[in-house]
Amino acid sequence: MYRPWLIRAAALALALGIGIAVGLGAGAQEVPEKGEHKTLKVNEVMRVGDKIITAEQLLARIWDYENMLKPNERVLTPSLTYLRDTALLELEGKRMAFSVTQAETNAETDKQLERIKEELRIKTRGMVPYEKWLQEQNLTQEQFENYVRERAHLILEKRVLVGYFEETTDSLEASHILHRKESDAKATYDMLKSTDARKLREVFEDLAVQRSIDPSAGVTKGRLPRLYQHDGTLVKPAEDAIWALKNMQYSAPVQSDFGWHIFARWQTFTPEKKPLADMREMLIKAEDKENDTERFNRWVRWVFNTQKYPMERRLPGWDTKADKP
Repeated sequence: MYRPWLIRAAALALALGIGIAVGLGAGAQEVPEKGEHKTLKVNEVMRVGDKIITAEQLLARIWDYENMLKPNERVLTPSLTYLRDTALLELEGKRMAFSVTQAETNAETDKQLERIKEELRIKTRGMVPYEKWLQEQNLTQEQFENYVRERAHLILEKRVLVGYFEETTDSLEASHILHRKESDAKATYDMLKSTDARKLREVFEDLAVQRSIDPSAGVTKGRLPRLYQHDGTLVKPAEDAIWALKNMQYSAPVQSDFGWHIFARWQTFTPEKKPLADMREMLIKAEDKENDTERFNRWVRWVFNTQKYPMERRLPGWDTKADKP
C-alpha cells in the first residue's frame, strides 16, 4: 500500500517557502536586490548596514515560530529527523557494502510514480488527471519526477536494510500484564503459578484483558509487537526480563516507570544468518509493508544500540541560544 507522504511532500515544500515568508517577513514592503556577499563568512547569512545576521539567529527565530504551530504542521523537526535517518542509511550501507544502482533507482522511480497516479485516480475518482494535479501544486512534471527519483534511492536503501535486519535477526513473541501496584501484580503472579502449563497462554491472555491497565489490552490481550534484541522497543528492565525467559515462561513482577509488569515469552524466532549479497535481489523486489514507519524507527533504534554511532546535536533555539551578532 502506498504511503501518502510522497504526494504531500511536494506541496509541503512549497508551503514551507510561503509559510516562512508570511510568518517571518510580515510587513516587509520589498526584497533587497542581491548584492555582493563575498564579505560574509561561514554561518553569516545577511548584512544589514553594520549588523550581521547569522544562521544561528535565523534557525532560532524559525524554532520560535514553529513552537506556535501544531506538531503536524512543523517542518524543522521532521527535517532534522530525515537528515539523521539518511545519514544512518548511508553509514549502514557502507558498513554492509550495499549500494543501489542507477537502474534500480530508475525502476523504483517508475514504480512510485505509478502508485502516485493510481492513488490520485482513486481519491479523485478519475476527475483530476495527473497533469492537472501537478499544475494545482504549481509543479512541473520534471520537477516532481526528479523529486521522486531522489527519494527512490532512499526507499530502496530502507527496504533492503530494514528487511535484512528483520530477516536475519533473532526475535520473539511476547505478552505482558501491567499493574499500578506491586500487590496487584503479585496477586496475578500467584494466579499464574496455579495454572496448568497447557492452558498458560489462554489464562495469561484472559488475565491481561481482565486485570491489565494497559489501554490496549482489551484488544491485544497483552500481546506486544515482535521484539528484536536491542531494538529499543521496551524500556531496559522490560527488555532484560523478557530476554532472560525461555519459551512458555513468565516472569515475576518487574517494575518500570509505567508500573509493574508480568511478562510472558511465547516463541523465539532464530532465522538463518545469510549474507546480504545472497538476499539482495529478493529484498529489492519485496513489497513495502503498511507499518513502514514503525518498522524503520525500530531499525534506527537497533542500529544506534548495536553499532554505537556517535551523535551530537547543537540546535540554536532548542539546545542552545542563538549566536549574538
